[in-house]
Amino acid sequence: MGTDYAGARRVDFDMGMPIDEIQWMQEAGLTPMQIIVAATRNGARSCGMEKDLGTIEAGKLADIFVVEGDPLADVQSLTRVRHVMREGILI
Repeated sequence: MGTDYAGARRVDFDMGMPIDEIQWMQEAGLTPMQIIVAATRNGARSCGMEKDLGTIEAGKLADIFVVEGDPLADVQSLTRVRHVMREGILI
């Protein structure tokens, strides 16, 4: 999920949460959980980083954010970030 290439035709570069791509995935029929898994576990797997990233497990690196609302009921809640924890520190 996401891109760091702003030169693709008809694809704008999303700063922060790639909400356009999230909405397209939902329109394509993915559930909110499938979208979240695509962005986390599957993203780490596709980069060969699943041993260190992608899921919240003991021994893995994890940056976690808390949102207002339930992202499994409304993926738009992913844009309403309340808290961010990076490397175990609330920032």
